[in-house]
Amino acid sequence: MFTCHYGQAIMEKTIHTTRKTLEVKGQLDLAADHPGLEAVLTAHGYLREIKGEIIGGKLFLSGTADLHLVYRAQEQLDRVPVYGMVWKGLDGVVFNGELGLPDLEGYWDWQVRLLKTKLQPEGDRTLNYLMELEVQLRAYEPVTVGYLDRIETEVPIKTEEEHLLVAEPLLQTYVKREFNNTFALTYPKMPLSRLISCQVFPVEATASLAKDRVNIEGKLEVHLVYVALTEDGQEGGLATQKWTAENGGAFPFQLTVEAPMPQEPSIYYALRVESVECSSTHPESCRVQVQLGAAVCLTKTRQTTAIVEVSAEQGIVDQRREASSWVEVVEEAERSFVVEKLLTLPDQSASLKQILQVVVADPQVQWELDQDQLILTGETPVTLLYQAESSGEEREAIMTANWGQGGTAALTFGVALDLPGVEAGMQARVFLNPQRFTAEPADERTLRLVWELKAMIMVTQSRALSLVTDSALVLPTEEPKPSMLFYVVQPGDTLWGIARRYNTTMAALAKQNQLAGTDQELIIGQKLLIPKEAVVN
Repeated sequence: MFTCHYGQAIMEKTIHTTRKTLEVKGQLDLAADHPGLEAVLTAHGYLREIKGEIIGGKLFLSGTADLHLVYRAQEQLDRVPVYGMVWKGLDGVVFNGELGLPDLEGYWDWQVRLLKTKLQPEGDRTLNYLMELEVQLRAYEPVTVGYLDRIETEVPIKTEEEHLLVAEPLLQTYVKREFNNTFALTYPKMPLSRLISCQVFPVEATASLAKDRVNIEGKLEVHLVYVALTEDGQEGGLATQKWTAENGGAFPFQLTVEAPMPQEPSIYYALRVESVECSSTHPESCRVQVQLGAAVCLTKTRQTTAIVEVSAEQGIVDQRREASSWVEVVEEAERSFVVEKLLTLPDQSASLKQILQVVVADPQVQWELDQDQLILTGETPVTLLYQAESSGEEREAIMTANWGQGGTAALTFGVALDLPGVEAGMQARVFLNPQRFTAEPADERTLRLVWELKAMIMVTQSRALSLVTDSALVLPTEEPKPSMLFYVVQPGDTLWGIARRYNTTMAALAKQNQLAGTDQELIIGQKLLIPKEAVVN
């Protein structure tokens, strides 16, 4: 008895990664019920809908983006001169763009991030906008490898094996869901007269498995800036309210991916806030609607055993080999880290009294592998909306400061994450999720930012292996063989199949017929002389 057992691995090999930028330009008008604009204070956006199609070596992108503006309005009697304006969906930014792709054989996937948002007044009711999008492109190819993983036999044999850890792709998808919650403004916070700006941050995100589905859950923190209402019914300046995980005000979210799971998968995901809408019908509460999306990648990581050599004490072992490229998992890890920065107000800026809002875009992140480390670097622009120290004016001035535009340096960070066993030249996929963001004054000229992030990392290496895909034991036969036996090659014949038919080996056939090797292609109608003995000296 000589029974072979076979295995198969399906892997995904990354063949190219690149990042490209796409600029989106246009104009927007203020709503008719909003006063004219004097100066832009802050602006930030959300990518609501993104579609992409690859045609003829180009990626064609289309979508919509929401744009949130806080601006200083032209003076109105008894009114706080700060207003908020939101353009959303088809009434907001609508764009189309295209990017050329490298000439590569393979499949492409892509992700889009909004890096920068700029608004420039064009008169007192029109604004020119410029959005900078980063498109992360990855070319990959599926790799299917067959191999021999076990032999059952009564004859003593010796095998050499490779133990390999591979990640087989199960699912790559994008899911999204809308969440709603009503928040109360509680004492000592002043009641609400007008909404100015609302931001939402996912925090404490985790992934878990249930029957035939993956749940990604966490909490959503809400930061609100509004015009307060005084006891006599007048506008009383800007106020802030934060509902956070720390004070118990954050509300839960859950995104679900429905998929049958043959075994417990590895889960990678990246969250994105697609839109935020805030409304209020009562001075002591507001309603927030959030559309949250997640790019989700599921893989099945398993250990495989592949035979690379077989030998026997009796007879001759014939082996069929195949050169293959394996994508082996070196490390799967989750690492949390903290970016802490001190930002100093530009020289011309007034001193800081109270932080109203800090706008930080998704970071533009690069990574590389070094000895036992993954080195992450990133940068992002920061905009601060704040209440300046009073200089004897009736109202305290509302000011902004920017880092990353107007000649100032952006917030940058770098971190080395320990990953024992990794080396330069390996490949990494990184899914980065901000966990919590806080900003507080360090002094009247300095802002302290603390940014907690979580990175989900898979490190792989490609290995060229020559694996045994089939094996047979050739034993001497006592039956007499004719002095000369020829075989005429038929369609579909292989040297392996002919050797099995005549109880010989591929090496003996190749030597007897002066073939260049066991992998030489056979020609239909070719005559092969069958050797009497399988032994090849």
